[in-house]
Amino acid sequence: MTTETGQTVEVTMPQMGVSVAEGEIIEWRKEVGDSVSENETICDATTDKVDVEIPAPVSGTLMKILAEAGVVVEVGTVIAEIDSSAGGLSAPPSGEGAEESLSGRGAGPQRSDSPVDPGPRSRFYSPVVRRIAAKHGLDLSVVTGTGVGGRIRKQDIIGLIDGNGAGSKPVDTEAGPVLHSDSPYQRAQEALGEDAGRAGSRREPMSSMRQAVARHMLESRRTSAHVTTVVEVDLHRVVARRQELKQQYADDGISLTYLAFIARAVCDCLKEFPVLNASINGSDLVLHDSVHLGVAVALEPDGLIVPVIRNADRLNLGGMAEAIADVASRARSNRLTPDDVSGGTFTLTNPGQFGAILATPI
Repeated sequence: MTTETGQTVEVTMPQMGVSVAEGEIIEWRKEVGDSVSENETICDATTDKVDVEIPAPVSGTLMKILAEAGVVVEVGTVIAEIDSSAGGLSAPPSGEGAEESLSGRGAGPQRSDSPVDPGPRSRFYSPVVRRIAAKHGLDLSVVTGTGVGGRIRKQDIIGLIDGNGAGSKPVDTEAGPVLHSDSPYQRAQEALGEDAGRAGSRREPMSSMRQAVARHMLESRRTSAHVTTVVEVDLHRVVARRQELKQQYADDGISLTYLAFIARAVCDCLKEFPVLNASINGSDLVLHDSVHLGVAVALEPDGLIVPVIRNADRLNLGGMAEAIADVASRARSNRLTPDDVSGGTFTLTNPGQFGAILATPI
């Protein structure tokens, strides 16, 4: 979303799905004074659902950054300004004028008036990555990143440190994670007092996704009735049918897993008992005509996301297997859109990968 005033185009935090109200700036790929091209990614942002790349709406010169990395802003908040006049403008000179250009103009509570980090930006590193690397004397230029566009994440640095035998050293704990004002969780220092900084304890900032998982799990426990029922099912015919069809599906590029059979059976059950494919809205019970099936997908190193298969009840066994593989692949390669992770009416999760005989996930 953009707002244009004269030659100045305001870049705002985009609406990334109906249920998304805010996003956190992960990092800026451009500095104030840099030339940008239309649709070129200028920064990365994350929500409690997906990571997104925010592009420049026009070509020009990036004149102001109004929300620094790590800041959580509401949808529609201005995060940057681009001068779109022909040829753009050069970076402002050093001194008072430069300081003025780096501050927020009429900034609301979500904007950051801090000056732009002048550190080296040939590659783009988040503040926590730079701090940990400096603490352990690591050369970031030789680190392979696993984030968006090869971005180096904190997990990449920690993994490298652990590989060098330095994992026992506590990481920098100067800046804790951004917690929402209504978060039920205390920061480690508040919860543990002085013991939080002693040997045997360390603080690690949670990613936005981990914070979201924590909030959603607690909300689920608070608002939903939880019940466990265990029944014995004879799957001999399913095992035999899968063995019979597995090669045929493989020839078509489809991996036929047991989850596809279970998902297909779940859809049949939900159509037969529609009260199970329902949600509560105020004092009303909303019965959904279609089954929009959420499938929990684990993300490395410790994330979890639930992409939704739309109209899953209309899919046959092959279509279900293909749809499950598709959403799982897009989830693990960070190619989901906000709409891909909203609107589910029923969710499946598979704890069997951990060797569990029985599990009751939230």
